[in-house]
Amino acid sequence: LLTAISIERCVSILCPSTHHPQCLSAVVCALLWALSVAVIAAVTSLCLFHEHEPCRMALISMYLLNFLIFAPPMVISSTIYFIKVLCSSQQHQPRRLYIAIFLSILFFLIFALPLSIWNFLQQFSYSLVSSQVVFLLASINSSINPFIYFLVGSCRRHCSLMSLQVTFQRVFEE
Repeated sequence: LLTAISIERCVSILCPSTHHPQCLSAVVCALLWALSVAVIAAVTSLCLFHEHEPCRMALISMYLLNFLIFAPPMVISSTIYFIKVLCSSQQHQPRRLYIAIFLSILFFLIFALPLSIWNFLQQFSYSLVSSQVVFLLASINSSINPFIYFLVGSCRRHCSLMSLQVTFQRVFEE
């Protein structure tokens, strides 16, 4: 979903005058989900019903797909968006929402990507760090987004504690 959000945001910033179909987001998300489900189904069937080597090759392919299909568009489109916002002369930008999405992607790269890299390296019997470290990072990634939304939504000019519902509403209003 982060990939779909990043691509949609980048397209809307780069081509603001072009009218995008309203179903563009749904189509992009559906395609990404379909690709994910197909890959997981293929890997699962190969690993359940075949010997070690076909399973290993399927896992390597899945990790490469993750690095080549899902992560790069997210990073590239977020970078383009970041540059466009910095160079924009408009006064009113949805800064809190931008900060929330940017932090979500940044923390995804910091906390979730190491697990994918570690799993990929495990297929070659190579490990830089222990499994506990990468699983801890992945766990942090799974739980960090609500905190990002809360902090970004509650810090305007001064940080104050607000109800979670009001915080989420303020973040997503922009």
